[in-house]
Amino acid sequence: MKKKLIFILILFTVIFTSCEKEPLPADIETIIFGEIYDSTNDLPIINKKLKIAEFREISTLSGVSSIFNGYIDSTYTNINGAYNLPFKTSGNGSRYVIQIEYNKEVHIFDSDETIQDEIIGQQLELNFEALQLYPVDLRVITTDIINQEITVYQQFPGGITDRIPPATQNSVRRIWIDKNIVNNINFSIREPNPNLNYDIEIPINDTTELYEYEVEINSSDFE
Repeated sequence: MKKKLIFILILFTVIFTSCEKEPLPADIETIIFGEIYDSTNDLPIINKKLKIAEFREISTLSGVSSIFNGYIDSTYTNINGAYNLPFKTSGNGSRYVIQIEYNKEVHIFDSDETIQDEIIGQQLELNFEALQLYPVDLRVITTDIINQEITVYQQFPGGITDRIPPATQNSVRRIWIDKNIVNNINFSIREPNPNLNYDIEIPINDTTELYEYEVEINSSDFE
């Protein structure tokens, strides 16, 4: 039994070792270049930060996992939305990913791109499609007392704003919208279980300036 256990442990070790990816040699230079552009609004996305993330890959019981080593280089887009990002391997990583830093004002459709092994040591053009978003102050007025926290989900960039505390009857939340389309906003309360929801639409308003949009909510709206 003991020999069998040792055999199994050795087998697992061999499998794990064979699955692990060796770090790439140090000081291999790769150049990634391209642009970030909003073709919907015909706008270059300026001063947007791009970073190179380095990972090492290790074997686990569930397969191969990527462990984040850190960022090894970064740059910003220029006034034309263009960027040039050379970087060198550190000798400690086996996978490299170009990442675009998140902010609420710009939605990037694919903000992470893995740089394939065959590209390391070469040059690669990577262009990113973006959507410039514009601010709206959403004023939420509850016409009766809602004794539960209200979660507000905005369509872009697909996240939660600051929640509205229970029994708050007049509050303002800054959201970011696509000015070219009708934008969907979801209000949700957690109890009773499952969640109750109420959806509204913010109509098209072709402006780049901040404006306020008011919505009234009643507890009976949630279903």
